[in-house]
Amino acid sequence: MPLIVPTRSTYLGPVIKYSCTLSFLILCGQVFFKTKELVTQPFIDEIFHLRQCQTYCAYRFDKWDNKITTPPGLYILGFMYSKILELLTGIQHLCSDFNVLRSLNLFGGVVVLPVILNNFKKTNSRQYCTVNVISQPLLFTYYFLFYTDVWSTILVVMSLSLINTRAHQWPILSSVVGFASLWLRQTNIIWVAFIAVAYIDRQIYREKSILDRAQSFIKRSLKNWSSLIGYAVNFVSFVAFLKYNGGITFGDKENHQIQLHFVQVFYCFTFISFFTWPVWLNRATLSNYVKFFTGNYGSNLLLNFISFWGIKYIIDNYTIIHPFLLADNRHYTFYIFKRLLGHKYSSVVAIPVYHFASYISVTSLVKSRKLNLSPIGILAFIGATVLTIVPSPLFEPRYYIIPLVIFRLYIAPSYPLAHLLEFVWLNLINLITSYIFFTYQFTWLSEPGAIQRIIW
Repeated sequence: MPLIVPTRSTYLGPVIKYSCTLSFLILCGQVFFKTKELVTQPFIDEIFHLRQCQTYCAYRFDKWDNKITTPPGLYILGFMYSKILELLTGIQHLCSDFNVLRSLNLFGGVVVLPVILNNFKKTNSRQYCTVNVISQPLLFTYYFLFYTDVWSTILVVMSLSLINTRAHQWPILSSVVGFASLWLRQTNIIWVAFIAVAYIDRQIYREKSILDRAQSFIKRSLKNWSSLIGYAVNFVSFVAFLKYNGGITFGDKENHQIQLHFVQVFYCFTFISFFTWPVWLNRATLSNYVKFFTGNYGSNLLLNFISFWGIKYIIDNYTIIHPFLLADNRHYTFYIFKRLLGHKYSSVVAIPVYHFASYISVTSLVKSRKLNLSPIGILAFIGATVLTIVPSPLFEPRYYIIPLVIFRLYIAPSYPLAHLLEFVWLNLINLITSYIFFTYQFTWLSEPGAIQRIIW
């Protein structure tokens, strides 16, 4: 048998992939230890999360901080994580160490989430590089702090992965994991609904018109009603929780009232487009956007004129400026609003930006529908995104993490170097934001001596 000498193209992909992964892990290690060195006190909302988890570690499960708005899932995970580490290491009271609890999110982000993502993309190995998904800057920030976002995302993606492959679907297990995600964030009930829709939709094999597919979807739902029981239990349990709790928020209800903040959708689509441009940006995309304006003998011009007017109407009537946004200069949203959105001409300049971002977000999913999302799935994704973020009066990029991650799971690049470009782009942002976090320090008059920093 002749000796086969591997060509450069044979191993270039794996070499780049493993090099990127190693570089990312080194970056995570550096940021984690730098956080341990410099951020020695709870940072922003960590004060509530760390304190509550330590209360649970002291077996005081009956004590609750009313300033906390989310369910106790993070503190239960933190309790179990610290107790397991104590058993393995023989070191006691690990829960009292902030950095041990913070490492729970780092473990989830660089160990658990990659395993789930590798399972998810069995349908198409070229959809994404796992390291790029876990490099998403909005998610990366919280690998080093004790917040709910990392494990909330992990559980939603895990629930989705359990029904994503046609050949192997586990709806009951998916609904159990979906139920667990509700213990991290209440609004995940909407993503559980999306997952239930995706589960049924994945069983429709043949490409059909949207009407035929809708009819098949209804028939399939009625036929497989027993496999939907787990999801139904989630919805019933959630309604019972709303009735018992008197609302969706656990605590601090005065500052978290439900309001119609429709401009959030445009914020979200803009963030999605910004972070994923290496995947979708090419000459054909820009050419198609131009045609979208002028096609069909000018009828598209009228449609887009109405769209522009609608965007302007939403900006003028459904933009909420929450007091926290203007008061807290520890978040990039403070500076985005102050320097960009707060400008007197911003409502005009933002219109084409929001229009383009919305176009990209929708058409990217449409182009990639063969990767699993049919028109029904795309509508379900858009609906879930709207229902998740519109009721919140806060301009909070953390709320865009799950829509961003799921969006990225269902689109694929059209050129080979996109994965490498995406990795460089995302981690350049991570390097810059980490540098700012560690080097730009300031204090508040109301909290003398407490070092403040900037995060997403």
